[in-house]
Amino acid sequence: MKTSRKKTTIKDVALRAGVSATTVSMVLNGKDASLPQSTRERVRRAAAELDYRTDFLARAMVTGRTNIVGMIIPDISNPFFAEAVRHIQVELAGKGYDLILCNSEERVDNDVRYLRLLAGRNVDGLIFTPSAEAFAPKNAEKLRSLLAEIGSPFLFFDRYFEGVGPHVAVDNEQSSFLAVRELLEEGHRRIGVITGPRMLNSSANRLKGVRRAFSAYGLTLSDDCIYEGKYDIMTGVSGAAALLKRDVTAIFAFSDMQAYGVYETLRRAGKRIPDEISVMGFDDNLYASVLEVPLSTMRQPVESIAKEACRVLLERIAGTSSEPPVCFAAELVRRASVGAPRH
Repeated sequence: MKTSRKKTTIKDVALRAGVSATTVSMVLNGKDASLPQSTRERVRRAAAELDYRTDFLARAMVTGRTNIVGMIIPDISNPFFAEAVRHIQVELAGKGYDLILCNSEERVDNDVRYLRLLAGRNVDGLIFTPSAEAFAPKNAEKLRSLLAEIGSPFLFFDRYFEGVGPHVAVDNEQSSFLAVRELLEEGHRRIGVITGPRMLNSSANRLKGVRRAFSAYGLTLSDDCIYEGKYDIMTGVSGAAALLKRDVTAIFAFSDMQAYGVYETLRRAGKRIPDEISVMGFDDNLYASVLEVPLSTMRQPVESIAKEACRVLLERIAGTSSEPPVCFAAELVRRASVGAPRH
């Protein structure tokens, strides 16, 4: 006859770790900042050895919290969001929180579905990056109402609705200003720009920075040198093909993924980087430094942005007064893809 295994309790973990049950509870609930690192590690090791499992339902009934955060992102295949999720998960785990991740695939119906799903799971808070479709006026209004209806603490990550809640992001306008200023300083004047969807804050603000850089040099960005698309490789491929017809000497892509597509089009056209055309990206993701011609780009401080998102959200969950979210600066990374124009 099969006998059921005795359930491990907090007292069992405390006995194994040589600490009090209160100390175990503090560690397992992420309230251990005042404890020595050695104590925290000893408790976590004892819990793992005994296969201790938290009874989330019981904890929620006692504390009113699940210690779970929900996150909705628009595209898990985008390296920026993949890296952000990794840092957020690590940061939350260190504070005693688990993460439920949902990928909307840039569809507003998935935004709505996942917001309702996470609310039904009684998550303590939400980190939300709306899909591109969400920024159509009718869709944005629907999501604003839904967030108010749900009532959970939340913040926007990277993309946001104006005046709705806190958001954490890089300073997109200033970052793009610096990127284009670098191209202008090299002597480029015919610069093509590949944007993301202009309804997105990130793309709209980057375009503002581009125009500001041109204006600072007494120039105007021609509309026929702007190609709008998604933040993906295929947009870079088609965008570069269109911009080559405008005889540009440099291309600024609003994401490194677009820049990789630009590289492919230039390869097919027999154009050498940077001898015949310069390329600037945005993000500095995993592959930018290992391309045959390493990509000059604007490096987003993804880990810092992720940690700031966790700080702001956890303070909102705790109901403590929070410092306003930090707006981060991107760093210009100079590599081999940008040089002076040859004609």
